[in-house]
Amino acid sequence: MHAINCHIFGLSLQVAIKYVTKYRCEPYLKLPGDKQALPLEVALMRLVSQPPNCPYILQLVDWFEEPEQFILVLERPFPCMDLFDFTEVYGGRLDECLARVVMLQVMHAVLHCCERGILHRDIKLENLLVQTDSLRVKLIDFGCGDLLRDTMYRDFAGTDEYCPPEWLLEGRYSGRPATIWSLGILLFNMVCGDLPFNKRSAIIAGQLKFKKGLSEECKHLIGWCLHPDPARRPVLQQVLLHEWMTGWQTPLQ
Repeated sequence: MHAINCHIFGLSLQVAIKYVTKYRCEPYLKLPGDKQALPLEVALMRLVSQPPNCPYILQLVDWFEEPEQFILVLERPFPCMDLFDFTEVYGGRLDECLARVVMLQVMHAVLHCCERGILHRDIKLENLLVQTDSLRVKLIDFGCGDLLRDTMYRDFAGTDEYCPPEWLLEGRYSGRPATIWSLGILLFNMVCGDLPFNKRSAIIAGQLKFKKGLSEECKHLIGWCLHPDPARRPVLQQVLLHEWMTGWQTPLQ
């Protein structure tokens, strides 16, 4: 992606430009009211950016089609860095208070996606931007996304270390429990400074090794999200109401 200044509705804005080559643009999706089908990533960005929009998701400002590619014009917060680099600034891991501030915003972003019928499928440190002057967090990159459905998914498009065990064992997964699994991986990564599992056998075994000093509430939430049985993982609202999430809560702006 490239950052540029542009003028939209008479305003000077700094935006990010993302190029999506057409040979990668399968499948296409036709949104209600549209005359033409769009690449899935473009369609998902349009769906998630429709008003009322979510302040915790990077907004699609505009898009253009060229003979060999699509051009996405995206909001660009400034100053910002991705969450991976942000954790490095803090020595590779975040304290629980700061991790909670991030996690609350991620949860609201995911809830917004679900309300719009969207499954992101690649929630991770690198796909979250942190605006460093305000700690505002934004979910980015819907390139692995899909429409949210109640039937099973039989393809995995995200990052291998975040895939749920049911995908490895059965070759299928349900969207909502798989999202909860990825949120558990994300929280573990933030507070422990590393991924809980680095190979398939470890994901299936599901043995968690926490860093010393973590609160019992934090460990419980991570363990619940990373339960090997998808039916026994919490739903999004249960995560938001968990004791760790509600403790010392900072109001979101």
